[in-house]
Amino acid sequence: MTPYALKQFIDESDAIVRDQSSESQKLAQVKPRLEQLIQSYDVPVQAFTPRQDRFAMNLLHMPLDKAYSIIGGVWKTGQTTPIHDHLTWALIGVYSGQEHETFYRRTYDKTDPRYAKLEKVSERVNTKGHVTVLSHNGIYKVDNNSPERTKSIHVYGRDIGNTERHSYDPLTGAIGRFVSGYCNVLRDDEPY
Repeated sequence: MTPYALKQFIDESDAIVRDQSSESQKLAQVKPRLEQLIQSYDVPVQAFTPRQDRFAMNLLHMPLDKAYSIIGGVWKTGQTTPIHDHLTWALIGVYSGQEHETFYRRTYDKTDPRYAKLEKVSERVNTKGHVTVLSHNGIYKVDNNSPERTKSIHVYGRDIGNTERHSYDPLTGAIGRFVSGYCNVLRDDEPY
């Protein structure tokens, strides 16, 4: 396999994201490049620095205009995300390990912004090489139920670490709000 470096992925993705094409066209064009990157083993080790207390989101690249962001995600065994949305399109590629994904859809009519009734749509376990594609209204949860650390590369259509998003409580229907931040970036610093 021809080596495919993170810089090459960033350069090619930048041109695609800035094109005036639709969300579905951008996703279709970036996906094969992400598939190539996660097969290449050419991502810096710092991209996958874990946290002890929760899953880690390490910023790999974001242009100055914050049109998109690329992160390295890390889940230690047993770590999970809440049920959440991104409020933008997303591509998530498994670099190593396994991600257990559960997908949901809202069944409530959105008249009360504090409440959402969710229905589980599907679930699957993804391994190295798999890329999940989510539209701007995707809702899901990720767990690492495997005995090894899971690493993935994520591409979002905005500055995901500084965007207020929603978490969903499947029992009460309560909608929470959160800003995830980036584990490797202080709020006012540039990414590495």
